[in-house]
Amino acid sequence: MMRSKKLIQSVAVAGLFSLGLGTVAAGCLNRPLDRVDPRTTSTVIERLQQNGVDKIDLLLAIDNSISMGDKQEILADAVPVLVKRLVEPRCVDEAGDPTGVNVDANGDCPAGSKSEFPPIRDINVGLISSSLGDLTSGACTGATVVHPDDKARLLSRGVTAAETYKGLGFLAWDPDNKRGGSTDPDAIITTLGEMVVGVDQVGCGYEMQLESILRFLVDPAPYESLQVESSKLKKVGVDQVLLDQRKDFLRPDSLVAVLILSDENDCSVDVSQQGFLALKGPFFKATSECATDPNDPCCSSCGLPVESGCDAGNSCGTPKYSAAQDHPNLKCFNQKQRYGVNFLYPVQRYINALTQTKINPSRRDYDGTEDPSKSVANPLYSDLAGTGGTIRSPDLVFVAGIVGVPWQAISRRDDAGNPDLKLGFKTFSELQDDLDALVGDPDTAKPPTDPFMIEDFNKRTGTSTILNASLPGMNPINGNDYTIPTTEPDNLQYACIFPLKTPVPASLDCGDCTDASCDNPLCNNTVQESAKAYPGLRELALLRGLGTQAIFASICPAIATGDPTQDDYGYNPAVNTIIDRLKEELGGQCLPRKLTPDAEGNVPCLVIEASKVDGACDCSEGIGRKPIPETIDGQDNPTYNAVKAAQSDEFADDWNCFCEINQSAAGDERDACLTNGDANAAAQGDGWCYIDGASVPPVGDPELVATCPANERRLMRFVGKGEARAGSTLFITCSGE
Repeated sequence: MMRSKKLIQSVAVAGLFSLGLGTVAAGCLNRPLDRVDPRTTSTVIERLQQNGVDKIDLLLAIDNSISMGDKQEILADAVPVLVKRLVEPRCVDEAGDPTGVNVDANGDCPAGSKSEFPPIRDINVGLISSSLGDLTSGACTGATVVHPDDKARLLSRGVTAAETYKGLGFLAWDPDNKRGGSTDPDAIITTLGEMVVGVDQVGCGYEMQLESILRFLVDPAPYESLQVESSKLKKVGVDQVLLDQRKDFLRPDSLVAVLILSDENDCSVDVSQQGFLALKGPFFKATSECATDPNDPCCSSCGLPVESGCDAGNSCGTPKYSAAQDHPNLKCFNQKQRYGVNFLYPVQRYINALTQTKINPSRRDYDGTEDPSKSVANPLYSDLAGTGGTIRSPDLVFVAGIVGVPWQAISRRDDAGNPDLKLGFKTFSELQDDLDALVGDPDTAKPPTDPFMIEDFNKRTGTSTILNASLPGMNPINGNDYTIPTTEPDNLQYACIFPLKTPVPASLDCGDCTDASCDNPLCNNTVQESAKAYPGLRELALLRGLGTQAIFASICPAIATGDPTQDDYGYNPAVNTIIDRLKEELGGQCLPRKLTPDAEGNVPCLVIEASKVDGACDCSEGIGRKPIPETIDGQDNPTYNAVKAAQSDEFADDWNCFCEINQSAAGDERDACLTNGDANAAAQGDGWCYIDGASVPPVGDPELVATCPANERRLMRFVGKGEARAGSTLFITCSGE
């Protein structure tokens, strides 16, 4: 899903297959170079992600509502493990299996093993919360709500400002001391754990996880505050503090990883739809049609005029809920069915915001393709600080969700078919058959079919074929569905539960569990022994929409006590799954199909550099380049057709300069490119060469492709001034074998 669309342009050159390549010194490819019929008249250009990622911007989006303290403690153990794995990757043997040791301070492994990916020596880590306030409704006030509105700004409540990077509110791992960040891995990991716990669980109970992420990473003009005018919300000002934080934190060429931690469904209220009214109570009921079909044309609010052809007289006799019937805990639950109106932003808004390079903030769904004239550059895919660096493509944005879904539903399984978190969580592709049952479609009010993932205060019934467990009785997934007053409900049934490290006497969840009739599975009388999570349907829908850029994990761990180094302890399975997905990008994408050099060692490929320049387009030989004219001797230049195709690329950025980067000259220059580990050594010249460590004998030094999979140890290597210039994009055009 996240790959960019293929572009077809008519060309006169025979048998060309083009691939886009991000701008790095060692450009690897992960798409096969197919043999092309020499009579073809098309060039296919597919722009791929940048390769050989050397920096990461990690954003932790943490729910800080009540009941999140126990999960934050587990995350505080896991996030340092995640950073540690990025900083000090595991050493693996030739088969790719861990050897039990990690790389040393120099990034090296013992003889006979290698690093699973190159250690990342440039990491930003920032935290935001789910609290965006109560939208002037007054619903998030009181002594227990200490942080009602964190405004999606970076949080460092657990530490002093001086402990963050240059006082900017985030941490920076910088072992080479290139920018004044932290050089002590133990210190940064300790500080990070303190920051996670410092997010706390005293925020607004209307968790707007998804909107908080959008505001920090994407919203071009996040509002400073809200005020009510004529019963309508009005955005006031622009939050310059947030914009400055975004510019400081987000580098244009980094891999961006967002980690969501939440035990409840997202409640991102649509400000433009006056959704703040839904946070006040009690609210209007829905017409009767909504209960059976929320998409029925006659499904509406009893507070709105009756639609033509609809009769709401019987269902709206008492148009409003009583205060007891419309409990604040359920304000975000099944709004269309209960209120006749959905006050939440569509999940598609967040999918578009995280994947589209052009967005339209005036639309609820942020879709930048519907009316391009109103679209603007997505800050997530922009050079905010004006560094002139390469700009990431959507292939370098990942979202991991540690959310409300039973771990058994999304875990990989052992040979006997039993879920086993030592094997990690399933990938997006592996979950394809189950996602609809687990998620439904929140944007169309379609519930999931798996009983454990249905939001309801009634006891649910049915058997989950995914979990091999049934409701409402005793089961290993959520204990059991328990008795909630159906006339005056104040809670929802749980998706999953897990034992607490330390039981809590007289907790909020168990304080009234005083007799044998209490069947709440969290409680042993008034002592809370387990923690819970509700179905995280909107977060899961976002992950499903992101496809292979998404990483699924459960907030209910399989093991929450015991040895924290176990692969299945706490959120370690989530960490391992995140690393397994990210390391596909961290080491650079390698070429699965070989190219065949000719007698002089040349491979049948052209490398085209596209850039935007203010002055003359410099394609001089002195910097390893040559111009690409439209015509040669009055005839159309077939190579220029690839330029035309590049200009139609969906990520095109007003490019006005196109150069061909030279292939290294045969002889000493190419030999140096193929074997010298220093990409800037003078002997290598300026250009690129093709390395194939999988052939027999190898082409070049196999150590230069050692991080590639055993059957894909090939790459295009750029050296000297042949490296892509800042802000440019490369396209590779190769003929068939």
